Amino acid sequence: MPKGAALTVYSSLPRAGVSARVADAIAAGERLALADAHGRVAGRAVRLVELDSAVPGGQAWDPATVEANARRAVDDRTAIAYMGELGLGASAVSVPVTSGDNLLQVSPGDGLTTLTRADPAEPEELPARYYHGGRRNFVRLVPTDAQQAAAIVAWAHASGANRLAIVRDDELFGRELAAEAAVAAPREHVTVTTVQEARHGVADYSSLARDVALRSPEAVLYTGLGDPDAVRLLNAIGRALPGAPVYGSSALATSPDGGGPPADVLKPAAPPALYGSWARGVLRRLLDAIRAAGRHAGNRAAVAQAALRPRTRRSVLGTYRVELSGDAAVTRFAGYRRIGGTLTFLGMRPVP
Repeated sequence: MPKGAALTVYSSLPRAGVSARVADAIAAGERLALADAHGRVAGRAVRLVELDSAVPGGQAWDPATVEANARRAVDDRTAIAYMGELGLGASAVSVPVTSGDNLLQVSPGDGLTTLTRADPAEPEELPARYYHGGRRNFVRLVPTDAQQAAAIVAWAHASGANRLAIVRDDELFGRELAAEAAVAAPREHVTVTTVQEARHGVADYSSLARDVALRSPEAVLYTGLGDPDAVRLLNAIGRALPGAPVYGSSALATSPDGGGPPADVLKPAAPPALYGSWARGVLRRLLDAIRAAGRHAGNRAAVAQAALRPRTRRSVLGTYRVELSGDAAVTRFAGYRRIGGTLTFLGMRPVP
């Protein structure tokens, strides 16, 4: 890249489906962060190219679209970093593309554990599968799904639940988080009474809810997306198990769909009013890495190395440290009570 040439940062976010609202907030934060820097860093002009990782009518990110976004960024010789992905598991598609050319990738929301460390639920799945030549280029700003599952199970146990039913949907996020919760439960001395899959498009979830109730759980953990099917499912569970507490993940917390019984849910971020500030931190992390690369700001490998250099950061999530693995060493989540589409902040929940 010519010395002093303008640099490009690509952003890949799902602008349709259940994550669209969060994606819009993050995109707005990215633009604000670039404006704060007056469009320049380390003496270079920086431009932001926003890409959609979803397809029209889809509920989540699309694998083919994610791969195409990553390849577009890699093929652009002015590209110095790639921001993506938001949905769990999407980075497993893009990281093998970006790592092949040492292009720094920063994720605002993908907690797939195996991207950075061995997975307690799948110990044979190791991060090396995603990185060419073992070169790490990935940083995420949220905890892993294994940490999220452990925090939810610990919350349920602290609230009095010794017997927990796990219900997932048929999407990657739901399956992965359910598996992590099943592994975390014995560590908290919690018995998993059943793990049930609620497939999308089923007209009536009453039978599944009755099966769950027959196992006499003291609480229910739903790990799937917060789409209209989830509302019908949770209503059925509420009828079958009146009074049983319901817990949910960040996917349920960020759902725009109302309805369903009250549920206690986790999110990596503090209350919704702070989403814009949190999102601004995503691009700031990239700009910091470019700045830290100094005279090598146009060198992809140098920028990736600078981003992965362990250092302590301050954010709306509190003070945290980015580790050499690419993980943010976050030690707590925000807990909320979800009633309909409204969240009430309950306080911070520790990661066991």
